[in-house]
Amino acid sequence: MSSKYGNWREHQEAVAEVFRELGCRAEVEKTITGARGTHDIDVYVTFSQFGNECRWIIECKLTSRPVKKKEVLTLQGIVQDVGADRGFIFCESGFQSGASAAAQNTNILLQSSLEDFRQTAQLNRTRIPLILQESDEPDASPVYVFPNHYQPHHLLKHEGRVFVGNWGAPQAGNIAIVDPETRSIEGIIDLDKYEDRRSIDSQRIIRQYPPGNMACADGKLFVGQVFSKVVLVIDIDTQSIINRIEIPSGGEGAIAASPDGRHVYFASNQVDCLFVIDSATYEYEAIDYPQGGRGSLCVLSHPSKPLLYIGIQRGGNLGGISGGCFLAVYDLAKHRYISNLYLAEVESGQSDNSTPICLTYDEEQTRLFVGMFQSLRGICLVDEMGREILENFRFAPNARNKHFRWVDPLSQALYRDKLLSVNRNNRELVTLDKLTGRTEHSVYLGEAPNGPHSVVVVNDVAIISYPQREGLIFHDLVANG
Repeated sequence: MSSKYGNWREHQEAVAEVFRELGCRAEVEKTITGARGTHDIDVYVTFSQFGNECRWIIECKLTSRPVKKKEVLTLQGIVQDVGADRGFIFCESGFQSGASAAAQNTNILLQSSLEDFRQTAQLNRTRIPLILQESDEPDASPVYVFPNHYQPHHLLKHEGRVFVGNWGAPQAGNIAIVDPETRSIEGIIDLDKYEDRRSIDSQRIIRQYPPGNMACADGKLFVGQVFSKVVLVIDIDTQSIINRIEIPSGGEGAIAASPDGRHVYFASNQVDCLFVIDSATYEYEAIDYPQGGRGSLCVLSHPSKPLLYIGIQRGGNLGGISGGCFLAVYDLAKHRYISNLYLAEVESGQSDNSTPICLTYDEEQTRLFVGMFQSLRGICLVDEMGREILENFRFAPNARNKHFRWVDPLSQALYRDKLLSVNRNNRELVTLDKLTGRTEHSVYLGEAPNGPHSVVVVNDVAIISYPQREGLIFHDLVANG
């Protein structure tokens, strides 16, 4: 008997852990019901590939003798009965010649070394390439398309990778982990499923919740799961959902992490509260928005000071004019709001219907950029303490924006001394001088309903999500300005 494992349970756990390292879900001693009966499975492995769930049956043999042919045939029968895709037998003592012959040209794999399997699997871990698709428009950027009509929305960069929140088809609520260098998908994390009825014929259908904003803290990815009651917690190393934090408002809102990773801040768009979540224990404290404040789509933690910026949609007040959006700054050390800055623009005594949609902090200049939705302000440049609008970086509608007076700068990213902005209604990525707001360069991203969504910068490449084009645009900032 192999001396690597103290007993058969340790062997099972070791096998399961290898599959977890590969991003699979692995359950030990799982009972599965098949067409002809129930079966006790040593390790039951599931994972998603190309939008479909794959199921593997694993047998772990900690014996002093090689596996016999009849044991291979028994596993074949179980795999067939439960409708699994593949079966594995792990046995450090090897396999008799009859067993090896029985497994040839079948969906049964025989493994005599768990460590060799782990190393080989890691080296050949499946990557799904994004497919380059040129636009029919000669001046539009090409796009790297996701499989299965995924529609990428929110982006979050983390340690050289990009988490991509995908919406789209009924079963496309997932987080894709994209390697920007190879422009390929390293893993897909499916979000929770729920039962629904099709509107046209009331037929039962299983859907997946779509992802909202994301933040990384303590080696975990926190995701607001839209339309559900929870914020999901995903272990980044194993790509596994490890907790569901039930928030009174549900998962629709904005999310950010503290610089030290000890806390996650969830600004609800459903109830008038900010939730401060302990990233280790998942306990949370609810903090009311300033009086009258309602709804939020953006929140940001200061990189070095105990300040939290919250863009609030309604309920502000400016010299007797009330109701519009504002920026609230909360001091986490003093446990109180220290400033409220009215952001809505006032015309003829009336506030516009604008909303702060994104927040970007410039550490070099100690200032804040606030992207404004449905606003002629464009991007507001705000002082560090949130007391004054220093400048408005306004944009004019271009020839492709035929319906709105505003451009909707949905997302920004800093790059050297520049500010990049995705202007949805203009279908463009613009490069601005971050000090003056002067537009230095504009890239047309292509025409599709609802326009582009988000931008992050990895090394010298801007990555833009474009939901209705079903992919990502990679813009080389050195080669193309």
